[in-house]
Amino acid sequence: MIKYIKSFSQGQITIPKEFRDELGLAPEFWLKLQLVNQTIVAKPIEKTISKKEYLDRLLKIKGDWFDLADYQKMRRDLRKRKYE
Repeated sequence: MIKYIKSFSQGQITIPKEFRDELGLAPEFWLKLQLVNQTIVAKPIEKTISKKEYLDRLLKIKGDWFDLADYQKMRRDLRKRKYE
């Protein structure tokens, strides 16, 4: 994919939406910039993941974080704080 873009007066550029979508970039993101043989190379630092990917990752986590009783207690505490 090739796009030609023009910089703004302060050297700012806009990464085209098609590029951001293809790379899975969030509305705000960081880039690592390098000069390589007189060429600017920009690499995203983070990639957003889909909701399905996120849920799949969560399901792979092993452990006993809290049980149903803990969950119910947290809900009661939240309701109590909300109505105080």
